[in-house]
Amino acid sequence: MRRVGAHKVITPAATLSQAVVEISDGRVVNYYEFRDELPMTEWLGGTIVVERDDDGILRAYRDETIISDNE
Repeated sequence: MRRVGAHKVITPAATLSQAVVEISDGRVVNYYEFRDELPMTEWLGGTIVVERDDDGILRAYRDETIISDNE
């Protein structure tokens, strides 16, 4: 699993400030506003957009590029 943070995370339901996105097998499995420092969290900064792909799977994008869990 990869945990990444950004200044802004735009999801289908809301826009979160200072938020974390958790990605496993290329899928977004969780997202939430940052409250406490979490181990193994990679800060990307900027904006992450969480949206469903053509198969209905939640994916995370930064600068229009998918964020994978193996980078």
